[in-house]
Amino acid sequence: MRFFCSKDCPDTCAIEAEIVNGKPVFKGVAESWQKTGFVCSKFKVFAEREIGTSVRSYRRIDGNNHYFDNDEAAVGAMAEMLEQYRHKKILYLKGSGSLGYNMGYWDRLMSGFEHAYKIKGNVCDVTGEDAHEADFGTPLNPPVENIADCDTAILFGKNAAVVSQHLFAYLKELKKHGLKIIYIDPIRTKTADIADRYIPIRPACDGLLAAALMTSLGLEDGHDTERYLSRAGISAEDFEYLKSSISSGRTAFIQGFGIQRNPNGMNIVRLINRLAVKSGNERNLFYGHASKRYWKGLGVKFNNSVPINEVAQRLAESEFDLFVNVAANPAMTFADAKNWMKGIERTPTIVVDVQSNRTSENCDLFIRTGGIFAQQDLMASYFFEHAHSRDRLTNELSDTDIVSRLSTLLNIPVNMAEPESAIPEGRQFRDEFVRPLFPEEHGRFSLMSMSHHAYLNSQTLPQIAEGLKKAYINPADAAELSVADGDVLKISTETGCYTAYAEISDRVSPKVIMSWKNIPMLEGCINDAIPPILTDSGNGLVYYGIPADVAKVL
Repeated sequence: MRFFCSKDCPDTCAIEAEIVNGKPVFKGVAESWQKTGFVCSKFKVFAEREIGTSVRSYRRIDGNNHYFDNDEAAVGAMAEMLEQYRHKKILYLKGSGSLGYNMGYWDRLMSGFEHAYKIKGNVCDVTGEDAHEADFGTPLNPPVENIADCDTAILFGKNAAVVSQHLFAYLKELKKHGLKIIYIDPIRTKTADIADRYIPIRPACDGLLAAALMTSLGLEDGHDTERYLSRAGISAEDFEYLKSSISSGRTAFIQGFGIQRNPNGMNIVRLINRLAVKSGNERNLFYGHASKRYWKGLGVKFNNSVPINEVAQRLAESEFDLFVNVAANPAMTFADAKNWMKGIERTPTIVVDVQSNRTSENCDLFIRTGGIFAQQDLMASYFFEHAHSRDRLTNELSDTDIVSRLSTLLNIPVNMAEPESAIPEGRQFRDEFVRPLFPEEHGRFSLMSMSHHAYLNSQTLPQIAEGLKKAYINPADAAELSVADGDVLKISTETGCYTAYAEISDRVSPKVIMSWKNIPMLEGCINDAIPPILTDSGNGLVYYGIPADVAKVL
């Protein structure tokens, strides 16, 4: 049967799937721009972990898990708990465990509670979306085939080898046919290894580089090129290489989500947008677009909301009477993770997910769902143009099964139906001068996190995490701190700390400390040290370039 992956990845891969002798078998499906399809490394691990798991639904009483005999009893218990808190303050979070259209029926159900609070903002791509809406009226990518018509592709923090493996394969194929690839990032990632030139840059300085290029290329006045390049740490040779590449042919500008997770993230994206347009490359500018753009929305409206930068603290202060968490792991993946942990310990909590995780460790009720493999759904890629639909691969309890049953038990209509088609709005550039915002000069380390090719950001994989509990540090910084490989480092901010084994690497820029995303470290996790600070769009969280102190644990 035709299947697709709706996890937290921009590719939205089509897959041929079947169950053979009780085990899943998957085969990649080619897209219009790709001669052969393949199943990425992340999906393979994920599928093996999710299908046929022994995890069951349970209620926790006095620290002990009491397992339900069947799904009907588990969903019934959830209905009873929701009814108990129907007229009280409920915090509701739906995460990226699956991004399919039909997961939106959870929103429709929970909006039926008068005092339910949704979270305003998100941790993914909202800052960049706001930048594209400000400049073009909508976030919308052109066809990816446009890159094939370019002479050069510049990737601003787009670590495609890890976060968009099908784009990475496409870029490698185009490189064989003459595409020049330039990769810009504070960290020399796997994607940098296929680049014709890797250009290191200081965190949060991509906008300064874009502004300097506009002035130096004669596209826009008003920018202090020398000052901008000095702050960004860009060498004269790298700058001339960029100028020559842009001026000598068609250039694709590919923006990673990471650049918009800086304090000045919206400003960065807008400046790159201007550089692309003013250099005649609007049709070659890529960021992303909405994964439900081909269908009309469900028209959900909540009466209440809580800003994303306040939610962990307010939950920890016991402001909410009940927390309902669907397909999210905020105690691992959100900023201020320790306050999420405190809040869950102090607040009656329902978790609906495929696997247990750091968030569900202290929940009161865990409902196990079959996840994407049990869910009939549809979704569009949020990088490519394609969209896919699927039937359920397994007969396990699905999210829509749960929502439908709760709708009946709680008498809250959700009205599930086939979605109406919609036509995405086209881009139209709005020419407005954008003055660069300088990142803070704090003189400390800049804390960065990075996705890993072996796991999805919404997962927790203990067997993989064992070899990844590391903090990567530049050789010059290691020498200054008398740090050797394998030493234990403590990385601290005003919000919290974690510890990890040191690994000295010249892939990390000076005064940058980097650890892998969303896995347990020796003590704590990286998001224990990430404060809940808003980006300049006002609705996204800052995850990169956090001022941090690094010390060797003696």
